[in-house]
Amino acid sequence: MSDDPSPLAVLRRLVEEGSPLAPVHAATHAELTAIDRGSCSARMPTVHGDGLLESVLILADFALGVSYSSTLRAGDRIVTVRLGVQLLGNPLSGEPLLATGQLDSVRSGVGLSSATVTDREGRPVARCVGRNAALTDELAGRYGRMAPSWASRPTPWRMLMPHRGEDPTRDGTTMIAHPDRTALNSAGVVQGGALAGLAARGLVHALDVIPDDFSVSFIRPVRTAGQPVMCRVVVEHGGRRLRVGRAELVDERGRLYALAGGTAFRP
Repeated sequence: MSDDPSPLAVLRRLVEEGSPLAPVHAATHAELTAIDRGSCSARMPTVHGDGLLESVLILADFALGVSYSSTLRAGDRIVTVRLGVQLLGNPLSGEPLLATGQLDSVRSGVGLSSATVTDREGRPVARCVGRNAALTDELAGRYGRMAPSWASRPTPWRMLMPHRGEDPTRDGTTMIAHPDRTALNSAGVVQGGALAGLAARGLVHALDVIPDDFSVSFIRPVRTAGQPVMCRVVVEHGGRRLRVGRAELVDERGRLYALAGGTAFRP
């Protein structure tokens, strides 16, 4: 292990060794393939029967966050404040996804990053943006120190976030999930992308279509695996062509974890 504790040195070591950064990456086989200060490349397989948007969110959160983390000093870490995805294509289930991310700007400790997700042929699948804030706390010391092992096979999102839901009505639906320990990131909390997948799954369920545009703002983290997360989805507009919904992720006391919105348009 390198004596340099900076995030960039940790990330370079992971690329050289072909090692995962955190349990969520080990489980999903989300692998960092290239890293430089302010930019990165990563790849992740999709799993038959799993949702495209849920997979993109895990990979996008990874690439967007690493792009900013690679510029931080030792003792700092990032938290995802907001994540947005615009779907552009629909690769075959089971195909790998490739992501390239870059840090676009930093102001007052908040970084704005962008990423492009493609299929193996380079065809665009999604464009993504992320806003991340830098923090200095005791959790930063865990960065790159968890040493998880790759899962024997890629774990689908539905196993990271085991859930069940009510049958949707014209007004929306409700779901509940109990995040698995394999959904944790390098800080030991549920990865934002994996958590956002619950809102995405709820919106897909309620709107009966995959949103083309999805965005989520994170209010506070889910700190432990197994902690119940409720997803409350409201259909704002359920037209034949345009469908719009919003989703709230809350704990058992109704306190917000995240707010999300999705829009789908079909000609």
